[in-house]
Amino acid sequence: MTYSDRLAEIYLWSMQRKDLERIPLEQEPWLGYLEGKNDAYPVQALQRDFESVREKVEAIRNDPTSPDTRLADYLLRIVPPATDHLTELMLGGYFAHGKIWALHARLRYFDPERRRSGMPEDVAALVHKLTADSVTVTLVNTNQVEARDVQVQAGGYGEHQFKGVKMGGQSTALDAGWINVRLAPGAGATLELSMDRYVNPPTLAQPWNRGWVGPRQ
Repeated sequence: MTYSDRLAEIYLWSMQRKDLERIPLEQEPWLGYLEGKNDAYPVQALQRDFESVREKVEAIRNDPTSPDTRLADYLLRIVPPATDHLTELMLGGYFAHGKIWALHARLRYFDPERRRSGMPEDVAALVHKLTADSVTVTLVNTNQVEARDVQVQAGGYGEHQFKGVKMGGQSTALDAGWINVRLAPGAGATLELSMDRYVNPPTLAQPWNRGWVGPRQ
């Protein structure tokens, strides 16, 4: 037992190379992907999730039990949604294989048009790289005729602070808890966002309801 998930959590908090060296990357393939050693991981991970969803839906359809013959938590093992890999690939976050549910993540997204948490319709994201003071993410608007706006927050709970963004060879200084990104129809871009980690009080408030947090936001 290497307890690779616990080691991964330690590394993702510290971001020190000495902590990464303790982790067998074959047991934590997402970290291998971030290190440039497994470019196929995003596709492989989503393929596994699709297969899991199909299997669990089939299990629900063929389930022989009834409400009066099963334990209350029986159905938890066949709940279809799969979120761990999406959290890794889109947010730069880690759920330790479903064992911890606090959202330790580098990014979180909001839909400013619909005033809701989560990605706007048609927008996709892929986190490529994490360092102690940066995250690199590609954002794409898959809609070919309509522009999309997305708010990108630093941290799952706004606990980080963006200090700059580099895109297309140009760098811009920032001091913000979130940024607004407008994606033209069919457009995409890779953003390298520098950040200070764990400098803001965590909050579940959405960006447009956060005037009370303070001037840094």
